Amino acid sequence: MKKRNKKYNPNKPAINPVRKFQLIGEAQEENRMLELWQLMNGKTENDAPEIGRLLKFTKGDLVIAMRKNLIDEQQSFHIACEIHAKHPDGTAIKLDYEIAIPERMTYSQFLGGADVENGEDPIYVMDKGIKTRWEGVNKLMDAYLHEIAGPGFKIIKQPYVVTCFSAFRNQECLRKFKCVQLVTLGNGLGVAA
Repeated sequence: MKKRNKKYNPNKPAINPVRKFQLIGEAQEENRMLELWQLMNGKTENDAPEIGRLLKFTKGDLVIAMRKNLIDEQQSFHIACEIHAKHPDGTAIKLDYEIAIPERMTYSQFLGGADVENGEDPIYVMDKGIKTRWEGVNKLMDAYLHEIAGPGFKIIKQPYVVTCFSAFRNQECLRKFKCVQLVTLGNGLGVAA
């Protein structure tokens, strides 16, 4: 009997492939909904609602994967958004903003930079060939708005899409992800998440 020779087959799908995760929402409305939820439930600004409630004002599978710790906490994020701002004199402006950060960091660090006061090490990124300290995408967007539009403008609407590419930690995480998707999207089959 001839011994079977196992060779790598590039056409065979990977067991745990890298997939695209997205978070889609409108930042100003989300902030209002979150503040209202915290006020009505006696929660602090560090508390967040359960996944089912979060998915009522955001869309996408990134929130499930991150909240259930199914992918690595540190990712390389990309954000694309529109900034709708208004000046007290009635002038309105709409700007497009997009940035991709190749360095890996947590989602909260991506939004607001490292929390150096609480002991986190600063994060540095390459910007036009120069290593600079990462202050967070929120500060960059505010600076961009004030640089382009000038002072006095206030953001009134900010639809966005955050994307990252990641594989699940393991097959068990993939199974949990599919169960949570079934339950939270209202297609549940009695599967506990």
